[in-house]
Amino acid sequence: MIYVFLGDLFASDCIGVKKKVFAQNKVFARNFGQAYCTSYSGQMMYLLSDGNVVEKEVAITKKECNDCVLQWIKKYGIQKAYIRYMLSDKWFIEFLRELKNNNIAVVLEFPTIPYEGEISSKSVKMIDAHYREELANYVEQCTTFDNLDSVFGISCITLINGIDLEYHPVHRTRKFDNEIILIAVATMCKWHGYERMIQGMAEYYNGSWDKKIIFRLVGEGPETEKYRKLTEQYNLQEYVQFLGHIDGEELDKQYDDVDIAVASLGFYKADTEYGSPIKTREYCARGIPSIYGYEDIGFSGKEEYLLKVTNDDTPIDIEEVIHFYNKLRKH
Repeated sequence: MIYVFLGDLFASDCIGVKKKVFAQNKVFARNFGQAYCTSYSGQMMYLLSDGNVVEKEVAITKKECNDCVLQWIKKYGIQKAYIRYMLSDKWFIEFLRELKNNNIAVVLEFPTIPYEGEISSKSVKMIDAHYREELANYVEQCTTFDNLDSVFGISCITLINGIDLEYHPVHRTRKFDNEIILIAVATMCKWHGYERMIQGMAEYYNGSWDKKIIFRLVGEGPETEKYRKLTEQYNLQEYVQFLGHIDGEELDKQYDDVDIAVASLGFYKADTEYGSPIKTREYCARGIPSIYGYEDIGFSGKEEYLLKVTNDDTPIDIEEVIHFYNKLRKH
């Protein structure tokens, strides 16, 4: 079994994806025996097993990346391939054609559907739209985290993201005081939509307030600077804290010093309603109540430990957050 990932699993903005890929491969190994995965970084293609490098080859072009994977599939007698979709082009279709010609069973994962809202380049959109029409010729099964029967003519299985509980210890409940501390751990992309929380806090602090609300942002990404500017614009520097990237025990300590976690609030930017983000599951595994703004296929939306808000650009109602917190305290 091989998990084909043609991005850089070791990039700083790919930490969540790496955790997911490694966890999925752990399950594949349990069910299918030896399981490998691939990663591309610094013009090198890597073959990994249990997170360790097994092989590496120089690969500058997409064709050379494909050839590396095909070579390893042949060398190690691999018969199954699980591929994380990263858009279609001529080279990806040729890769799928070669897999089919070699009788490799392929499952294609679409991590997001629809995904057009995540693509900024018009030319890349056009190329993908053209070549993805051929996907069904070479792939018989795909997976998504949405309630769909098929994607681009390919029969679809709905997945719900899971996590490895071993790496997510239950957090310690913070002592009650006059503060409510929120945390968001993310790569700060547009679909996280944390400007909604910052704007909601601005409205809250502009009025008559009682509870002190603190919002801690852990991680770095393309939206970080936007969030910083909004924080300064609304004079919220005392209440919105940017902690940068932290992990391991330091992150565990942060989780132990919060009351509520904040999941994605901006799915609408990707024209998406449904999802199954890993981060929401990580919060749940740690026993941290959460706020989210989309239709989660793993939850009913009525759980006492979850606050579901609208999937749009309206500022988060902090009074609603305080009411949610007070209900939790009663339990």
